Amino acid sequence: MTGFGRGAAEASDAGLRIVVEINSVNRKTLDVQISAPREWSGYEARFAQWMDGAFQRGRVSLQVKVESAGGESDALQLNTTAMAQSIRELRAFAAQAGIEFQPDSRFLLDLARSLKDSSGLPDWKTLETPLKKALQAALADIDSMRLREGATLAEDLKARIAQLDQLRQQIELSARGSTAHYRDALLDRLKQLDLDLDPSDERVLKEIAFFADRADISEETTRLASHFEQFLNFLDAKEPTGRKMDFLCQEIHRELNTTGSKSNEIEIKRHIIEAKNTLERIREQVQNIE
Repeated sequence: MTGFGRGAAEASDAGLRIVVEINSVNRKTLDVQISAPREWSGYEARFAQWMDGAFQRGRVSLQVKVESAGGESDALQLNTTAMAQSIRELRAFAAQAGIEFQPDSRFLLDLARSLKDSSGLPDWKTLETPLKKALQAALADIDSMRLREGATLAEDLKARIAQLDQLRQQIELSARGSTAHYRDALLDRLKQLDLDLDPSDERVLKEIAFFADRADISEETTRLASHFEQFLNFLDAKEPTGRKMDFLCQEIHRELNTTGSKSNEIEIKRHIIEAKNTLERIREQVQNIE
């Protein structure tokens, strides 16, 4: 599910402020990307541990920023001593080699970046407490946004499941008269062929019974009702159920296909088409649910 969260914590001993920003977008699988200051390394496993279970699906981007306590970013710290020494050495080398040496602003910026003092930031392990605190605040922030979206999404899905159940009931109602319609149509065809058979003739009764058995969709509609009930229960569950709902959508689609293949009634087939359209909208939404 989509969302954005931001959290911050003070690292008073180091005179720093840790800021963590998290944003997530919809994706069927889980993909987490973590970005932190270039001086740090080996922090990924610890962040993954802190985030364990927070996300089940989606593309999640986490960015860690370190600012001075006054709010200024530590994006670039000038090591003026090293820069001055490098310029002197480069000037001497250029003079010896007969090369003109006139450093401009771009040269100074590139030199500052190349000499950026890695000791400007303490090791991330010394900042674990504020890092974890900022991360937890960001997770709480993004969760509140995702919960609001989830509540809206749940109401939409409940309404669509209700539509499917109404269609299921209409299919059951239409199916009740299908055997009688088939019997009447069969007798009409027999009369058109000048085969005047008694409706109580054993051959006619066997054919009607065979049709009734072949066209019986009671098992399918019963399973559909069960699937709809499970789906609603998943929407109210506290744990992630997105993959379970995705599976249920597949099962609902299978039952609709079977029902449609068994039925000759035009009205039932119309209901099946409408139900499949509604189910497809549900499946699109389910892809965004954890």
